[in-house]
Amino acid sequence: MQQQDQSVPIETTEDTESISEQSPTSDENEQAMNSSDDTEGESLIDDEGKPAADTSEGAGAADVVAQPRTGLDWPALVAALVIAAFFALTARFNSQPSPSYIPAAVFSATGCGLLVMAVRKLRRRAGVGLREAALAGFGMALFQFVMTFTYPSVYTTVTTAPEYGRAFLITWGLVALFATLLSLAGAAIGYLAFAPLRPLPERITEPANDDEEEEQEESEEEELETEQSTTIASTAEQEEAAPEQESGQSEVAEQNEEAEQEEREVTAPPNEAELPAQPQRSFVSYAVTILLLGLLPMMIGYVFAATYDFVMQAINVDQISPALYPTLSLLGGLLPWRLAAPINLSSINGSFIVFTLLWRIPDSVLGNPNLFDVQTLEPFVFNAAGLAILLITMYGSANGQNRRQAAPWGIFLLLQALLGLILILPANLWMLRGLEGVLQFGNQAVQLPTFHLLNPTLFLLNLLTGALFCVLVGLIVRRQHQLWTTPRPTPEEKEAA
Repeated sequence: MQQQDQSVPIETTEDTESISEQSPTSDENEQAMNSSDDTEGESLIDDEGKPAADTSEGAGAADVVAQPRTGLDWPALVAALVIAAFFALTARFNSQPSPSYIPAAVFSATGCGLLVMAVRKLRRRAGVGLREAALAGFGMALFQFVMTFTYPSVYTTVTTAPEYGRAFLITWGLVALFATLLSLAGAAIGYLAFAPLRPLPERITEPANDDEEEEQEESEEEELETEQSTTIASTAEQEEAAPEQESGQSEVAEQNEEAEQEEREVTAPPNEAELPAQPQRSFVSYAVTILLLGLLPMMIGYVFAATYDFVMQAINVDQISPALYPTLSLLGGLLPWRLAAPINLSSINGSFIVFTLLWRIPDSVLGNPNLFDVQTLEPFVFNAAGLAILLITMYGSANGQNRRQAAPWGIFLLLQALLGLILILPANLWMLRGLEGVLQFGNQAVQLPTFHLLNPTLFLLNLLTGALFCVLVGLIVRRQHQLWTTPRPTPEEKEAA
């Protein structure tokens, strides 16, 4: 009996020693798992700009990413406002407002939001940048509105003629509202369209969980069997139990080693070759995205024209300034080349005619001071620059890579040219057939002759200008990006060279 009582604590101490031997290995496995998670979090910070967790480097990167949320991204906002101010100033050089003066801010709004979002991606800032996009859209409309008061007699007419002043302010209020909302829409659409594709949901390493559970159950059963065998062997004599205990201990040690090896194999991080392949975005996907971005100004023109007509009818503007041509004539604001139709402003009513051209959209199409309108290029600059930056910064991540890689030159130039064609083609086709106007006198209406704004030559020039100008903007942006990112040689390297 004494031998039996002494054998039991001996086995329990051996069991505790075996358990204590297992615990360091499990702690090591947990540390390995934590370290692998930390390294994965750091890689996400470096590649995608997302904050990691529980690491000093990850915490620092998270602070950097979170900084834009507390303040505005001034470089993105300033870049958009500088372009808007440039075109507002160049438009003022004309003594007669061009047909694109009023709708320029509306047509450029989606491209403005796209550019703001693209600049944020270029600077590795998290989020869409809705505040910057809204301010940029409103600032673009504000520049146009302020420049209207530099024309002669505009301020006097607004203050002395309430019926005209109210229509003037309502028109520019609609422009500011649409520019702000559409800039937000452009930033959101660009953010969603160029977001990296999600990885495949199925993973090859998932079946290992079932195998791990089965192995754990088998190891538990084996441990129970060994414990029962050791307790039965402990009832025998000490001399006979000693060799049996040694053999049992060796078996338990071997089993523990096998279990440790299996746990290491299961908990080890999978190789890159075993991970599921990241889905790649095809050229057709990019072409559909370009089609959406290019058709947005055309669709916006329809919505804005309908809203403008509804508001003007609500305040009975036709009684003071009847519209001769449809409001959709504002689509001419997307065409750089048009037949020139200057208006003689030296007459007595010259200043009032200029005031009318600054707010009455159907009448603004009648006058065109020059054959080429510089302000119509504003939507092309915003959209082409935003697309170029996104193709430089987001092309690699969108094709399953965790680093920035610019699109190949062939795809880059082709997508830029495609954007220019889609931006200008719908309005170009619609304006080629001419405008049909109606003059109303009370209950009578007189059909006006068709007013042609384009000829076949100008039609082709518009297509070429849209495609080539977007390609040119893309080349300038990509070349400038290369100059900024290429490391400059040190003085020692210059001397050695």
